[in-house]
Amino acid sequence: MRGPVNPGATSAMFRELRTRPGETRARAARPDVTCFLIHHAGGSAAAFADFAEFFPPSWRLCAVELPGRGLSAGDPPCRSAAEAVRALAPALLDREIRPWAVFGHSMGGLVAYELAREMERCGAPPIWLGVSGLPAPRLVSDRFTERRDLWPQERLVAFMRGLGGTPEELLESPDVVEYMVEVLRGDLAIVDTYTYADGPPLGMPLSVHSGHQDPLATRDTLEGWRAQSTARVEFHSWPGGHFQLYDRPGPFALRMAEDIDRALAEDRDPAGRKA
Repeated sequence: MRGPVNPGATSAMFRELRTRPGETRARAARPDVTCFLIHHAGGSAAAFADFAEFFPPSWRLCAVELPGRGLSAGDPPCRSAAEAVRALAPALLDREIRPWAVFGHSMGGLVAYELAREMERCGAPPIWLGVSGLPAPRLVSDRFTERRDLWPQERLVAFMRGLGGTPEELLESPDVVEYMVEVLRGDLAIVDTYTYADGPPLGMPLSVHSGHQDPLATRDTLEGWRAQSTARVEFHSWPGGHFQLYDRPGPFALRMAEDIDRALAEDRDPAGRKA
């Protein structure tokens, strides 16, 4: 594993979502908590731009952007959850980012979960893990049995159109579609090659978000998340489909902030934690 990386400064994978009050080019005062947000398959750091204003100003918000898009568009994409974790984990060994929390939507949730596992093994776990639109990890390989990253372009476009969340005008532009499909293929490989490895449950609070009409994370596939942490596991269900969080960034972000704030208080006073 490489040495620590300064998120948002030396790595194109970390994008600061805002400048905190009084912050200058010099390193700002240590934030109360650093929140990492990991995008869905085919997405980017920009997916979380509308969330930033709803978090406390003393928190640091850092959106993760996996290789193969944005500032690292020329870099080869991660083709497995393990590759993504190896790319991200060194930055989280930096003591300056602690305490930290991590959230991921869909594919991002799978990476966030495996990242939390790895960092707990390294002795630097997050204080909170949040996932959205993702079946319990034991069920991922059963739920996604087909290698969607190998689908032809036409089928992947139909897949994107069926899930919603992609403006129709983008799907009508050949150049844009070609780029989106290339990015999506790499990210779907992360999910569709995933095999759950047995291990101890996590020790931090866990929040699981889902959409009422999400075809990829149905109610029967979510219950297994309860076994993934010995701490508190909370479920939040929202109107809408797979991309329900982007329909209501304000309420969703405020709910996240409440859960993280509770975990932060418990981290400061472990005696007050209740499973």
